[in-house]
Amino acid sequence: MAAALALTVSGCSAPVTDPAAPEEVEPRLPAPQVVQELVDELLTEEGVPAGVVLIAGPDGDETLVEFGSAGDAPLDEAVFAYRSITKSFIGTLILQLADENLVDLGAPVSDFVAGVPGGDAVTLTQLATMRSGLPNYSASPRLGPALLADPQAEPDVATLLDLAFDEPATAAPGEEYEYSNTNTLLLGEVIAEVTGMTWDAAVSERVLRPLGLTSVSYGFKTPAHDQVGYQLQSYSAPEELPSVAAGWFGAAGALTGDIRDLAEWGRALGTGATISSDSQALRLSQFGSIDADSASPMYDSYGFAIGEIDGWVGHTGAGLGFQSLVMYDPLSEYVVAVLVNGTGEDQNLPARLFTALLSASGDGSDDLVSTPR
Repeated sequence: MAAALALTVSGCSAPVTDPAAPEEVEPRLPAPQVVQELVDELLTEEGVPAGVVLIAGPDGDETLVEFGSAGDAPLDEAVFAYRSITKSFIGTLILQLADENLVDLGAPVSDFVAGVPGGDAVTLTQLATMRSGLPNYSASPRLGPALLADPQAEPDVATLLDLAFDEPATAAPGEEYEYSNTNTLLLGEVIAEVTGMTWDAAVSERVLRPLGLTSVSYGFKTPAHDQVGYQLQSYSAPEELPSVAAGWFGAAGALTGDIRDLAEWGRALGTGATISSDSQALRLSQFGSIDADSASPMYDSYGFAIGEIDGWVGHTGAGLGFQSLVMYDPLSEYVVAVLVNGTGEDQNLPARLFTALLSASGDGSDDLVSTPR
């Protein structure tokens, strides 16, 4: 159980296409029966108890594929942990605050949060793009014992930050990419300092309510629909994981929700629905190589709290029994969302499934055939 509870809060080049391009392009996605076959094959191979995939077009057309069982809740209503997709909400809030001239993206984090080692040289943009050089709190050897001592107790953010700050910097600020959950914890603290509310309350007020994402919340809150996370094991059946307080993930990965709201979020993220056009352009201008971090989640490039895979933009997440992905194609305006309730050695399962879907479209299979809601 101790090994299963070793916390992993994770999310990772082709050029990203201008989302304002007027050209109408068919999505490079296979037909629904091919999607079902790929999902069945990959999730069965990995031993995942349950998963759901939604492919949504710009005109309300969709393909919904389910795998396994979610108990009493239909899989399209089941609530899964989004994990590091939470980071894309946090990045969006920071850009909103910049739109309102409440923060300067080039300002040092020390303007908002005290006690950050070298914080005078670490900017908000470097935090959002994973180029701060600050060590990852979830990689600290002290995290496992702290979590196991009382997994259902909400830790103070300062406690988690101290786990990171006890370690040396991994690089100079701005020098290279390294995926670190510490970065997003700090951005959550910036949001709290500037807005006067917790980061999750700010997400609710500024993003969830305007977009109507009613299933999304901080941690699990709807027992009838909440999913259980599992540790996947090649040598035996999946092991059910105990409940863990959302605070152990914090602004780096505490949000939960269902598949339809995840797809809606992917579209809002990819189009910049809740920020100015200038901020969206800035977000999409920040993509850079992830080659410096061999442990990064699976992306082709990473930008301002957003990743890119083969021209699609969005985010992934993985940790403690759940994995997720949402990707938006600026050309076809299609969204692919994936939620599964298992983690094992492969922390990039949704991204592998996503790339398999893109590859399958080039093997002679038909284009996506959609059915209206």
